[in-house]
Amino acid sequence: MTPEPGPAAPVPPRTVTVPFEAGGTGPAPLTWSQQYYLAETDAARPHGRSLAITRLYPLRPGVSEEQATSAVRDLMERYETLRSRVIRSSPPGQQVYQQGELRVAVHDVAAPGIQVPADAVLADLARRPFDVTEEWPVRAALVGVGGRPRFLALAFSHVAVDAYALLPVGAFLVERCARADPVARTLPGAGAKGSQPRELAEAEASEAGDRAARRALLHAERVLRRMPATSVRGGRPRTGERFRFLRRRSAALDLAVGALAARTGESAAAVLAAAVLALDAADTGERYAAVQLISANRLRPETVDAVVPCSQPVLCCADTEDASFSELVRRTAAASLRAYAAGPCPPAALAELRAAVERERGVRLDGVPTLNYRPRATALPVRETDAEELRRAAADTETEWMDSAMLWRSAHYLSVDADGTGVRLLLQIDTEIRSPGWAERRLADLEALLCAAATDTRMTRIRRAR
Repeated sequence: MTPEPGPAAPVPPRTVTVPFEAGGTGPAPLTWSQQYYLAETDAARPHGRSLAITRLYPLRPGVSEEQATSAVRDLMERYETLRSRVIRSSPPGQQVYQQGELRVAVHDVAAPGIQVPADAVLADLARRPFDVTEEWPVRAALVGVGGRPRFLALAFSHVAVDAYALLPVGAFLVERCARADPVARTLPGAGAKGSQPRELAEAEASEAGDRAARRALLHAERVLRRMPATSVRGGRPRTGERFRFLRRRSAALDLAVGALAARTGESAAAVLAAAVLALDAADTGERYAAVQLISANRLRPETVDAVVPCSQPVLCCADTEDASFSELVRRTAAASLRAYAAGPCPPAALAELRAAVERERGVRLDGVPTLNYRPRATALPVRETDAEELRRAAADTETEWMDSAMLWRSAHYLSVDADGTGVRLLLQIDTEIRSPGWAERRLADLEALLCAAATDTRMTRIRRAR
């Protein structure tokens, strides 16, 4: 009897060198957002995390290897940030290069299924931390079958882009070689060239930029003077890997968030932020609760299509005193608008301000939880629900520990991906500060609070810690 053939051995990848040449060279300052992401990248590197943003683009049928690599070459020539490297000066800057080469790995999969190996290639691109001073902030690979490329895999350093910066990149690649992505959000004019990093840095250094920075710092000072001191301390015994990432998906959570958004008339983002603040207020027993929100900072026309990070965390503080959950959602929505309106500021100036307020108050203020709400192309359904529907949905829940290329300097960092199919949570914890059991209870408590609020017509007051 002839044995069944085993899986085909992987075909070793080959490398294609893609040369590029463009204008707009020379040194340039780092934008405030780039300064923030550089500090985060430096903090993540010793832990082996790349802080890479990854995208896997399915290619249109018939696209050749030459066409795909030509699109990559034009992408490098089009956007200065993709052919820039960080200069370790004081303060750090960046050098934009006129020409260079990008090495693209070409993988040929000798098997019918290609999605799994393509995902593996993408993960491998992001696995190694970027050396932002010595390599381009983008890595590329093609994955195909029988010599025909089927996917373009790209990994980007967060110093070069944020998620919104990849909207014009995606639109450009769709125009040239990729299939349209039915999930990713698009913006009006996506695919346009947008402002370059040097132009945004110049705007931040202008008189108007200085006024904006002072406004942001004034807002941050108000929050820093009100927010509770950190309630966590380092020094917990290590148990395995220091940083852990817990993912949770729950049909009941989807229903509860949508119902509370419908009832309050506020966004799902405000509902989730209010829940985070309510849990922290219950932990600390303090009147005010604070959270860092990630502001995309793309309201100005010149930033809409800019391929450079424009996002930064902004401090949001809400008063939980005598608030029902519906009222807390409204207060959180208003506080969020104030935080976004205050906008970003130079990270070094914010760090100095925080240190000064800490000395004045005699407390530690690091350890603010972060909520990164990331809406996708389709919106979360917003409608009322009831206890019976929530009870039936409760069984449809998945919770798992996973790995991640992302690593943030926050006591706990909650990422939320939301679209028409529901809400997916990813909670990062540092096990020197929080235990894995705490993370599991935290996400369960978050869901329980929202489900209770969605079905409690009396909207019970927030209970404080004793």
